[in-house]
Amino acid sequence: MHNQRYRRPHQPDDDRLQPLTVSSKGQITISADARRKLSIDKGTHLLEIVAGECLVYVPEHVYVNQLLANIRESLRRSNVTVEQLIADLEAHREEVLREFYPGTERPPVMV
Repeated sequence: MHNQRYRRPHQPDDDRLQPLTVSSKGQITISADARRKLSIDKGTHLLEIVAGECLVYVPEHVYVNQLLANIRESLRRSNVTVEQLIADLEAHREEVLREFYPGTERPPVMV
């Protein structure tokens, strides 16, 4: 239940909208319900997105998972497997290393 004195008159009565207060250190507290729904635990990294007058925080794992799904879909549409992609990247790496270290039988391994 919300304390009514913190509710702004123009704010829609929607449980998805929760007022947050910024502390003197610039910190906010995310509700337990939101943390549970989005699997946000202590140490979870959030991506901060400023879009016009809006501030959006997205759990990094959600963003990374969506990015990976997009990559998988792009590979599928291109009929390229992850194995083919890795093989091509390794071949390109070897080519670049030979270019930078000519005359060596085996280029040094980069970590």
